[in-house]
Order: sequence, then C-alpha cells, then structure tokens
Amino acid sequence: MTYWRSVLFVLFGACSYGVLSLFMKHAFALGFTPYEMSGSQLVFGGLIMIVAALFFSRERFQFKYLLILAPVSLMMASTSIFYHQAVSRVSASLAIVLLFQFTWIGVLLESVVDRKWPSAAKWVSLLMLGGGTVLASGLSEGGLQNVSVTGLIYGLLSGATFALVIFFSGRVLPGMNPYLRSAITISMAAVMLSIVYPPTFLLNGRLLEGLLPLGLLVAVFGSVIPIFCLAVGVPRIGNGLATILSAVELPTVVLLSSFVLHETVTLSQWSGVLMILAAICVPQIKWRKLFAPSHVLEKKGM
Repeated sequence: MTYWRSVLFVLFGACSYGVLSLFMKHAFALGFTPYEMSGSQLVFGGLIMIVAALFFSRERFQFKYLLILAPVSLMMASTSIFYHQAVSRVSASLAIVLLFQFTWIGVLLESVVDRKWPSAAKWVSLLMLGGGTVLASGLSEGGLQNVSVTGLIYGLLSGATFALVIFFSGRVLPGMNPYLRSAITISMAAVMLSIVYPPTFLLNGRLLEGLLPLGLLVAVFGSVIPIFCLAVGVPRIGNGLATILSAVELPTVVLLSSFVLHETVTLSQWSGVLMILAAICVPQIKWRKLFAPSHVLEKKGM
C-alpha cells in the first residue's frame, strides 16, 4: 500500500461517511428514529463485514482480538450515542461543529502519545479547519442563543470519541487484515450499542415497513466503507494526518445538500467548504521544497 493510495482510502472513507446524511434525512422524513438508523448502521454493517471477511480474509479469527479491539468498538458505539444525544438537544449545525472538534483532538492526542509537537503545517491546517467548519455548517449565521449545556457536552464527547476511533485504527493491531478487523470492530460496536438501545426494529416489523433497504444503505456508507478505509489507510499515513483528511466529510455533506437535496447553501458556507479543502491540502505540500532557493533545487537535481 503506497502513501498516496492510503491518503485516497482515508478521503474516500470520509466522503462515504458524508453521504450518510442523505439516507439519514430521507429515513427521518419517512418517520424512522435516530436510534433505529444508528442500530441498523452497526448491526447490518457488522453482518456485511462478517460475510466479506469469510470470503476475503486469509487471517484466522482469534478470541484475543475481541479483547484487543474492544476499545475501538467502544469508541464507535459511544460516538453514535453521544452524537444522537447532542442532536436531540442542540441544532444540527452546532452538533456538526462539536463533532468536528475531533480534528484538533486527534492531532493533540497524537502529539501527546508520540511526544512530538505538531508541525507548523498541521497548526495552520487546524486553524483553517476550525474557521471553515463554522462557516460551512452555517453556525456563523445562527449564533449560540439558548444553547443547552448538556448538548454541548454530548457534542464534544462525540468529537473526542471519534478522534479515538481514528487513533485506535492506526495504533491497535495495525497489520491486521482490514476485512477481519472491520468485521470484529463493527460487530462488537453493534452489541455495545444494543445494550443502551435494544434493536427492537429487528422484531417489531419495521424492517418490512421500509427500514431494511435504508438500513443496508446506511450500513454500507456509514460503517462498512469508512471503517474499512480507516483500517487500510490510517496505519500507513498516521493518526494526525488521517484526522485532518477526515474533515472532508463536512464539504461532502454541504455539496450533496446543494446538488442532490437542492437545499440553499449560502456564500459563507461555500467559502467554508473551500477553506476546509484548502486546509486538507496544506499538510500535503512540501513547503521546504516549495520555498527553497532555485540554486539549491538545481544542485539536488544534478
């Protein structure tokens, strides 16, 4: 796996997670609850990856993997719980901004664990991501009137747990087969979520009322593709960069809202999208080579 292929995997996974909003909005419009969709995302996602692992994984399952990968699954389930709790208490735009705090949390976490201060390029990228996220989400136009403190806490917790999902994806068993790894982590996350929100939709007839096809789509774009892509790409490029690249999720949401759902996107939101895309590119630029004197580059080329 080359560096740039790993970068593309992480970007593709983040974009896939952004597509999730389309199916979620359609499901809510049909009367399905956030808990039904969240449960479907993990339950069906786990089943799909189990089948994929049986066909494509040459690595055998070992019971020790359940214990080792438990923290990853716990953070997946926790992100789902915290984010839905935040959405129920604050506006959707603010919930997105709070979730996107995973960017600086992830970079900070990596710097603490590795005892290495983030590069100047990463700092610039984080600042641009912060401003771009506020603009793209539309929060700058809505303000913070009458905001629930409990909602703020849940939103920040969702950002912290999602940062840990990315962190563990690159640190825990990085050489493990991604099909087997994804099957285990998503399935355990489904079990953990079921403890808090029992999957009653499996027995009460909701699947036959239209939940099944939507649940499968949510599972593919919200669990299977993003978690598999993180398992493949993060060990190669590192947690900090993967966290920054994952911010492409929000521009994906805005673009789809405009071109597919035909929702009104303001000029400030478009500027936020461009700022986020620029911020993602910043760590990829070789700044030393870009600003190196021409005679130095000529010597290196000789």
